[in-house]
Amino acid sequence: KSRKAIWILLFLAAGAAAGSGAESAGDPNHRHAVEGTAPDVHAGGPQQKLTVYVRDMANVHPEVYIPAKALASQMFAKFGISLDWRKGAPTGESSQPPIFIELVTETPENLKPDALAFALAYEGSHVTVFVDRIENRSYPSRVLAHVMVHEITHLLQDSEGHSAVGVMKARWTVTDFETMQFRPLPFTPEDVDLIYAGMAKRGGTGALAGRR
Repeated sequence: KSRKAIWILLFLAAGAAAGSGAESAGDPNHRHAVEGTAPDVHAGGPQQKLTVYVRDMANVHPEVYIPAKALASQMFAKFGISLDWRKGAPTGESSQPPIFIELVTETPENLKPDALAFALAYEGSHVTVFVDRIENRSYPSRVLAHVMVHEITHLLQDSEGHSAVGVMKARWTVTDFETMQFRPLPFTPEDVDLIYAGMAKRGGTGALAGRR
């Protein structure tokens, strides 16, 4: 197995790539942090629900899709957010905007060729995942989970920013993909703070703020 770093780009907005150029320390959207997991703050506390509607146009195999949802839920539950997975579209109004994820396949080679997914970060609701670029990887369920978590986080943060380490890196290395096989990539504490702020803006009660 080659140890050469293979860089991927997770696209953040329609027609634009995440970190498509060299990362710069002066980039105000680039968040530097020491490596490590954000603290587990959910113990005994209330969970803030986030509804996620999935349109599976790729007919993802249950052995991939079900564990991917479970891992994504686990990653958010660690700091107090409960993902409520649903199919189709909302039937009525909700207290906060839901997230919509579309799983697609047969992606043209010239369509965002280095991307596994993209999100409309400032639109705040929609994610598209290129499943055919994930399903042939080692442990595709864990890669799919990380891709969905990364893009959902951009929507919640209302930001195209990235962290220096963890799940919100602009580019994942071979080492990152290998780490995913055994444990989730971490959020930085700043990522978590931005998610809390975004949840409050989306109509949450603000109960999560300041819990770290």
